[in-house]
Amino acid sequence: MADLAVTVAGLELKSPVIAGSGEATQNAEQIRACLAAGAAAVVAKSTNESAAAKAQLRAAAYALVDSDFNVREVGPAAREDSLFCRSGLVDEAFDQWVGTLAALDREAGDAYVVPSLIVSGVDEAVRMARAFEAAGLRWLELNIGAPHAAEAAAGAIRTGVDLVRPIRDAVALPLTVKVGGLDPVADAAAALDAGADAVVLASRAQGFLSDLETRRPVLGTFAAIGGAWAVPLTCRHLAKTRQARPDGCLVGTNGARNGRDVAQMLLAGASAVQLTSVVITDGADALARATTELSAYLGEQGVAARELVGEAADAVRTYEEASLEHR
Repeated sequence: MADLAVTVAGLELKSPVIAGSGEATQNAEQIRACLAAGAAAVVAKSTNESAAAKAQLRAAAYALVDSDFNVREVGPAAREDSLFCRSGLVDEAFDQWVGTLAALDREAGDAYVVPSLIVSGVDEAVRMARAFEAAGLRWLELNIGAPHAAEAAAGAIRTGVDLVRPIRDAVALPLTVKVGGLDPVADAAAALDAGADAVVLASRAQGFLSDLETRRPVLGTFAAIGGAWAVPLTCRHLAKTRQARPDGCLVGTNGARNGRDVAQMLLAGASAVQLTSVVITDGADALARATTELSAYLGEQGVAARELVGEAADAVRTYEEASLEHR
């Protein structure tokens, strides 16, 4: 058995495979399924105090889009498929959600259950962060790059690096900050400067598609999109951030569907990888398959998981240097 252990945000994880925050981690049954599939951590569906954000989840819609932009209902996905969706935040009373996650984290054994917080009001976000800590949760994710923020009701979702410091000052928990937007590399560096223990790069982009038969927007509006095609984009964000902040702990997300994708992101500088869309489409068993595939790859290479972290990123050359090397 390959050595899968890694360190993220100062925490020792049994493997780099994490279930990312999404529709497949929005209740206790789903989170338990991800833990049973061997995830080293499960990031719960994000929450905040906004009623509008909760209502947005009740009106959410999801579709799979193939390489020709044909749309079908969500189900097991091919590698060339993308998940196209509009979504919101967890639709459960906050105090109840805190209790649910704290109980699940106590059950998690050698894994972690991680609450995810999206900001509406800063003061309320601070209160929520402190409530998670008081309940005994061991790790917190703050999402400051939610792709749906621009389309949400006014005031429902805030983004931006300025949100990190108030949360960092409020709690002693290991804090992971998820970034996105137009310049995730700059936001990642700024989040680390503001006290993040690790940064997740990067949340899905917003897209737009039309149904060529009806000549109307797919899902009726703009929507977030992600798929395996995004792996090279995420890896670039990771490698560029590692160059800018070699001391920073990074987590990859957006695009990873299997164990070899996880290996790609580790080589680019990630210490762990969040799988989200594939768990939504293919179920929690995708986490077990990814872990098995990564273990097989490590065995083939004769290395431990932590030895991969940043190995390829650290070998990046300039265009000029690469040209000289290959003449």
